[in-house]
Amino acid sequence: MAEMYGAFENLRKHKAVLHNAVALNSGIQLAAWSNKRDTITQYCDHHTLSLYIADGYESYHKTSAGWKNGGGPDRFCLMPKESESTWDIRDDLSFIHLYCTDAHLRHVGEQIWDKSPYSFTLDENLFGDDASITALYRHFILGCDWQQSANQLTLSTASTLLLTHLVQHYSNVQWTLPTVTGGLSPFVLRNVLGFIEENLAQPLTLADLAAQASLSEFHFARMFRQSMQMARIST
Repeated sequence: MAEMYGAFENLRKHKAVLHNAVALNSGIQLAAWSNKRDTITQYCDHHTLSLYIADGYESYHKTSAGWKNGGGPDRFCLMPKESESTWDIRDDLSFIHLYCTDAHLRHVGEQIWDKSPYSFTLDENLFGDDASITALYRHFILGCDWQQSANQLTLSTASTLLLTHLVQHYSNVQWTLPTVTGGLSPFVLRNVLGFIEENLAQPLTLADLAAQASLSEFHFARMFRQSMQMARIST
């Protein structure tokens, strides 16, 4: 059963229009929305990362000093769990939400840094500008059909990279990414490629492929990419 996310359910009770949604095997959820002339207050027990896809110039956030705007295409909003935010959407806005929990952040910490603090604290960031977040959303998440099971690998990989970026740049730990050099051994690479070939009809995820190589998702992704680059050079 898919995870229930409060921000998602709250938007459905308002004027927001849901255009697309997918629950990844990890439990992370993506949703594509549009909204107009609506006022919403969000307070949730999970994290939400939003990217404005189109419009949003008349989206206002309520602050202690009054209403503030700063929206527009490629602006992002990071709303950590237990943060309250009130929004006045006065004109057209199209946006993508990624919903995740502390458990997802801990998993990223364990897989990439072999560390797992009791809890990650994310920093609220509203109307931010981050080229890495924009690129991951636009080139990978928006660049494929969410309902095709074959695209689970692309979506899960992009989601993992987004969470990695949040931990690294917008959290209380801000760990430096470990250095990964070299590729997979020829034996492991053949096994992985064979596994992909045999399971093309299945919704493969990065975790599935990493398990074939007995590596973390982070290390596998970088070593696999290095191996494929080396293979192209040698042919």
